[in-house]
Amino acid sequence: MIKIEAQYIGLLTGLLMVAGSLLSFYVLKVPIESNFQLLIYSIFTAGIIWSLFNYFKSSTVNIAFKDYFSVGFKTFVISTLLMALFTFVFFSYNTAFRDEKIAANSKLLLEEGNHLPQEIEENAKQLKKIFMLMMISSAMFRYLIIGAIATAAGAAFFSQKSKEAANGKVSNLKR
Repeated sequence: MIKIEAQYIGLLTGLLMVAGSLLSFYVLKVPIESNFQLLIYSIFTAGIIWSLFNYFKSSTVNIAFKDYFSVGFKTFVISTLLMALFTFVFFSYNTAFRDEKIAANSKLLLEEGNHLPQEIEENAKQLKKIFMLMMISSAMFRYLIIGAIATAAGAAFFSQKSKEAANGKVSNLKR
């Protein structure tokens, strides 16, 4: 089996996630906040598992959890950084989403009835200033959490399979 470095799997995974996001928004005309995002998360998780499986198949037996986690970490950090960059570029050019969210927030504040028009306007200006930071940080946080969970689960699974192989038990994954 050809061993592909975890960083390259992370890069390929990130590129597939970007391609999927662009496909959903521009070709399929799916809104940004939709269930299609689950497919992007699935690609992300599959890339991490692929990286761990690739490491499992190309390494010696009895590899520790920390070694698998290190491989998964390299994969999901590269993908996360690529998606953060994509988020920045995407929302820099697609300001309609930002404007819609700010308008919806202003409408809610107006409906509450306990805010002055100047307060609502000032709130809208503040949201416009911090919108990009909020979007990038929330995207990074989501991907880092999902990546850590998927990596931990995969590392636990593959390190157990590695121990079983070292103890002479036959692995279902057959090296």
